[in-house]
Amino acid sequence: MRLLLAVLFSLNTAYAAPSLLGLCHKDFPCKQVNNLYHGLERVELSWLENTFGESCKCVDSLLNDPRQKIIRTHLIQSPCMRNKRCGRYEALWGYTAASGSRAALNPNSRLRKRFEKVVNRFKARITGKELTCYVSPCLECDLYEPARKVLASVVSTALPSCNIVDNPYRRKCLPGYTCEQHGVNPRLTAPCIVDLDGIDGATVNMKAWVARYKHCDLSFYWEPWMNCIRGKFIDPRSRNCKYPASTFEGTKGVLCQYFYQSSDICLP
Repeated sequence: MRLLLAVLFSLNTAYAAPSLLGLCHKDFPCKQVNNLYHGLERVELSWLENTFGESCKCVDSLLNDPRQKIIRTHLIQSPCMRNKRCGRYEALWGYTAASGSRAALNPNSRLRKRFEKVVNRFKARITGKELTCYVSPCLECDLYEPARKVLASVVSTALPSCNIVDNPYRRKCLPGYTCEQHGVNPRLTAPCIVDLDGIDGATVNMKAWVARYKHCDLSFYWEPWMNCIRGKFIDPRSRNCKYPASTFEGTKGVLCQYFYQSSDICLP
């Protein structure tokens, strides 16, 4: 399992890592995640703030690692709003794309207050850490362009040294920001981030996928367990995120099968 990132680092991209969006869940197997980075010169980390929990002990332990770190974080998520499954703790709970877009423009709205609370918590989490940060205000965002601009501005003001990422859902990215899109075949030009989020990497021709996006700043590999998905929908904070070492080894096996057959790191 500790070889997963080493496999990904070897691919022909600027940077690549697993898309561990559920990393803030209290039961996420932190020991195995830490082992994932053992022996590597660089820690490349991805997670979703707030949705799986507010206390991200596993993230905090990795952020305290003295090695070089590159992080990509989504602060809030939009799919739950689109699917009408938001927990009451979500910034977009109770909103639609239209009403949420209006609320984002109002600094006194419930949405803005909740969003700014997440921003401040994230800022406290990374303050004083040596890292390169890519921050997406909203995962797969349904909000309209003016609303996404406002959220991006809030993040940029709070975190001026971070790269701001726009990750819209079925919309064009805002000019002037790093564009992030998800799936097997999104159209992207640099600066960009690509993530398989929602598509099981074990079913994808990963070698071709990675070659297609070698121009992007970051590439993220995803499998359903990284969101603690086990079938029918369960609220993210109530999911069973306890996974054995075999889950990590299975993911490593898929990566080795497609990309790293000649390296001794994939040998038993």
